Amino acid sequence: MTGFDDLNEAGKEGTTTDEPEADDESDSDAASADDGVDEPAFPFDEAVQAQIYPRKSTHEAFEDFLDIDVRRHLREREIRNETGRELHEAVLRVAMEHPEEIAEQLETQRQE
Repeated sequence: MTGFDDLNEAGKEGTTTDEPEADDESDSDAASADDGVDEPAFPFDEAVQAQIYPRKSTHEAFEDFLDIDVRRHLREREIRNETGRELHEAVLRVAMEHPEEIAEQLETQRQE
């Protein structure tokens, strides 16, 4: 993944389609039944591009972790259209729930 992964998504989100609006109740019931898991968690325009500066080896391991481990769990939940911004948002939220572990890791890195 790169800082440009969401560019394709941004282009898709800004386009409109000529599909007719559905008036059938069954269509609206189907849309509400999936609880929105088929759509990105938030629009591209709410995202901010921010730089992070890990070691190259750490970044490569992180990308592999997202591509192999996290995406496997997403597929088990039948989520197939995740965006980079959603993955990064989730990673940051999980990290913010574990400040002590982050402090311990930083301390360990300085002692190495």
